[in-house]
Amino acid sequence: MAHILIVGGHDETFRMIEDLPVELSVFQNSESVTAQQARRAHRLCVFDYRNHAEALSMARELHEVEPVDAVVSFTEHGLMPAAVIKEALGIKGNAREAVRLTRDKIAMREHLAGRDLGAVRTRSCHSASEVRSFLQSVGGPIIVKPAEGAGSSGVLRVSSLDQVESAFACSRGEYPGPTLVEEFIDGPEYSVESFTMDGRHDIIAVTAKTTTGPPRYIETGHLMPAVLAVSALAELRGLVTDFLSSIGHSFGPAHTEVRIGSAGPRIIEGNTRPGGDFIWELVHRAMGRDLVRESICHLAGLPPQSRTLGLGAGCVAFFGYENVVIERVQGIEAARQAEGIIRLQCSLEPGQHLGPLRSSADRQGVIVAVGTDLVDAERRLADAQARIRVETSPLPH
Repeated sequence: MAHILIVGGHDETFRMIEDLPVELSVFQNSESVTAQQARRAHRLCVFDYRNHAEALSMARELHEVEPVDAVVSFTEHGLMPAAVIKEALGIKGNAREAVRLTRDKIAMREHLAGRDLGAVRTRSCHSASEVRSFLQSVGGPIIVKPAEGAGSSGVLRVSSLDQVESAFACSRGEYPGPTLVEEFIDGPEYSVESFTMDGRHDIIAVTAKTTTGPPRYIETGHLMPAVLAVSALAELRGLVTDFLSSIGHSFGPAHTEVRIGSAGPRIIEGNTRPGGDFIWELVHRAMGRDLVRESICHLAGLPPQSRTLGLGAGCVAFFGYENVVIERVQGIEAARQAEGIIRLQCSLEPGQHLGPLRSSADRQGVIVAVGTDLVDAERRLADAQARIRVETSPLPH
């Protein structure tokens, strides 16, 4: 029986592989560990696995007692520790360089700069004056964001010099360290979901996104599969395939974010993991691809699992109230029972005082719907939303 080490993860990860004949060791942080993970894991090590040195030391000790065959992570902060362990122990897993390039936004931009891979003009800045200089050189709107950020935290669009100081301060306040600035690509935003085995990239779906728009562009919804012209879809598939090959991504899921501007598609970010924001659930339920299960089977040398038939399409919508007091919330359970709703989470409660949305973490819940096609999925989502009544009043000054 293969021995697999999983770094981090949520309960859904372990539910997907509950019945697989593999021996699991799990590294988990104290705030995320659950009883379900403890039941599924043969060994559960609870510590801050984001400390690469400690994670590697723990993995070496584990490997001496019970040799580890492969290591994997499906969560943002576990990717690099898993890659470090993979390289040091010489076991199966995701290539360290591919993970490094996708985790380090500055390294990613430097990598893209010398290649015809949808690069955008960018600069790593350590002062507001450097940001100001870049804005003047670009001559148009730019995006200012922390080089190590996630979830739209600290991200702002800047279009005038008088916005630079506050945007730079916001970025540095969220994540101390270099600030990445890049030209703004004015066009629709998409992500490309894929799975790679032995260096061969299988493009599963393209996801269309809706956001709050400027200045923060916090994601408010997803549609899968995106409605695109055949030529645009082919261009996206080709660009992402070439991009994944260029970074040396040889195994596992990937989630690549792009914008299509006047000069064609441009890569915004790459991630060597399944898409977050419940995109992974759309891939599973709409496209019929369980990327966690497929990954573990491949690493463990198990026969490919028979795939379920996906329903065909799906959509995600987030609760995103801001600058209001929540007075009343009704219809949540009725919406949860609506046709095609596979997930509904809502943290709204009467009496809540909600300020501005500053990152995806400020959203108050989600509805996930699936249908036979996108029209059907959107209809089911709208039906569920129509059953919910949220009464608000303005925030007191």
